[in-house]
Amino acid sequence: MKSALIIFAVLIILIYISPLYKSKINIGNIFGILLGIVLLLLAIFQNEIKMFYQTPIGKIVINIISLTAVLFFILFFATLFKIIKNSRSTAKNENTVIVLGCRVKGSIPSKSLVKRCLVARDYMTKNKNAIAILSGGQGADEDISEAECMERILNSYGIEKERLIKEEKSTSTYENMLFSKQIIDKLNLSKSIAIATSEYHMLRAKMYARKVGFVSSSLPAKSIPILRVAYFTREVFGIWYMKITEALQK
Repeated sequence: MKSALIIFAVLIILIYISPLYKSKINIGNIFGILLGIVLLLLAIFQNEIKMFYQTPIGKIVINIISLTAVLFFILFFATLFKIIKNSRSTAKNENTVIVLGCRVKGSIPSKSLVKRCLVARDYMTKNKNAIAILSGGQGADEDISEAECMERILNSYGIEKERLIKEEKSTSTYENMLFSKQIIDKLNLSKSIAIATSEYHMLRAKMYARKVGFVSSSLPAKSIPILRVAYFTREVFGIWYMKITEALQK
């Protein structure tokens, strides 16, 4: 049992630490690494924990921690299940596509951004009447806006500039939706939209879309395999943060 827990803990640490050579550290990596360390410590100090549990105060402390952990992981996996459920493609005949931006390194698109553009290209190739809003501002370490980068990619894939509209002010998913809606209202485009973004990000994107008045369907781009676990984990905390922020604003 002890050996199995140690192996499991080390495996979790490796799963969450390995993506760091490909991407910046985020709350998903941090949570996974800390979880692995906690499990490792539980395995190493198993006997000491059992002895502490025999004391009256130890029993209370460990029972409270155990109950808290159980409730936490019930909520965690319930949220994760919802994220996974919403990561499937549902887009069919929507004529307005919102492509969400992500990291640009200088003027070079990240692999995630390229994947989002690829699913948008495939959809727009099949749906000749579809118009895309390319939503993404310019970060401090970006030489061009994410919208500009996406336009260049989609142009290179054969999508005409006339079918592409840049939204270059947004700095968050909520702003992606809010500023895209302003463009859609101004141009009188359909508010029944397809959202092109990474699979793990789809639920939160659709929640913000609903908040600003959209009826949305999904155009999910597959995330890079080595990053997938950490990104899905990060998204759980992203959903919680969104819910808590909204509750506090009421």
